[in-house]
Amino acid sequence: MTIAGERPYRTGPIAAGLGGAGRAAVDATESAWLNPAGLVHIQRYHAAFSAQQSSQESGDSFRDYAVMLADGDPERTTAGAFSYVNRRTLRGGAGEVVGSQQDIQLSFASFVPFPRRLSVGATFRHLIHQEYGGDISQNNFTLGLLMPMGRKWGFAVVGSDLAGASDAVSPEARMIPTLAVGFHIVPHQLLRIRADWVKAFEQEAPISRPGGPSADSGRSDLRMGLESWFREDFSFRVGGAWLESRDQMWVTTGLGFRGPKLSFGYAFERDVRSGEATRHTFDLWMPL
Repeated sequence: MTIAGERPYRTGPIAAGLGGAGRAAVDATESAWLNPAGLVHIQRYHAAFSAQQSSQESGDSFRDYAVMLADGDPERTTAGAFSYVNRRTLRGGAGEVVGSQQDIQLSFASFVPFPRRLSVGATFRHLIHQEYGGDISQNNFTLGLLMPMGRKWGFAVVGSDLAGASDAVSPEARMIPTLAVGFHIVPHQLLRIRADWVKAFEQEAPISRPGGPSADSGRSDLRMGLESWFREDFSFRVGGAWLESRDQMWVTTGLGFRGPKLSFGYAFERDVRSGEATRHTFDLWMPL
């Protein structure tokens, strides 16, 4: 068994610290991964570098490196982004490298004429999964919608990896189509709340644990997080992910710093139901 979500599902430290939620939020360096419709709300060009380490006591671990470029301009009605993720699979935790993935994504977003501020976006993916048995290439796409309802809240609908994947693809590289509905609430200028409900379109292979029930992909997942900007340049994040489709529950936390020229974020995640899986995510990003 691999760590939950280790199939091609990638977030940066902002969403990772908030339980993986963020489809209705606008994050300059993460919107392309969760909901490309958010890109058109970005006000400036951004570049980012991200690293992620996923570990599991009784299974494979993963190490990711990612770069992203995103454009944005308040005078434009369209936007785009490019991202590249390199993932290494480590046998038995920190053992030898037994596989790798090259994930290339191009994202586009635009406002629509009506209603005002409604945006739509699309991400096109090319994934190359390399292992000893040979290489597998896949193409896929994601469609998203984002509607801010004033300054206090907004909602989003995202269909991810809608082309699916062949049954012949290994579990580590299999793209499962999902439908997600997300909410972003700002009850106070120092406080932000996110929540994403995610449902798989097709049946996944059950994941079983010794002495525990098998996971059923017919059940939905819930990701939630709370973010506090207790200072203008520092934030604290805490969240949780109830992944009933995989019989896992994650607790997450993170920190962020936003400077005039350079910003960074860090997130720590742990599967508290098994007690085996952890994940660390870090990024640096800057406006251009």
